[in-house]
Amino acid sequence: MTRLWRRRRWLPDLAEAIFWLILAGLVLRLLPFRRIAPALSPPLAPRNPDPQAVERVIWAVRAAARRLPFAVCFHQGIAAQRMLCRRGLAVSLHYGVAKAESGIEAHVWAVAEGRTILGGEVADRFTFLTRFDPRSI
Repeated sequence: MTRLWRRRRWLPDLAEAIFWLILAGLVLRLLPFRRIAPALSPPLAPRNPDPQAVERVIWAVRAAARRLPFAVCFHQGIAAQRMLCRRGLAVSLHYGVAKAESGIEAHVWAVAEGRTILGGEVADRFTFLTRFDPRSI
């Protein structure tokens, strides 16, 4: 299997990640959090998840976020959660805060099956506040 063929196979995931990152950016900029919060528990598709879905989706979200300067952890978490819930994998978004020189710093990380899959590199610096779990349909 050539590298080019493998990349082409991941292009739909990359396009979907770009879509969700841009949509998350728009929604977070235009709406107050109290209006957004109910939508942070997306429906969970009743499927058997593809074992490689997590790897592909996380790669796609990170690759797209590197090219979209506004796509911080919050946007990335929303995109990963939406994409993986569509694929049948329950992903919770965890929110935390920490003291920073300029006041308070916030962080979002994604957890699937008890394992942090995105944003975990710095999550231990933050005090956990709440989480949003997917809902069954």
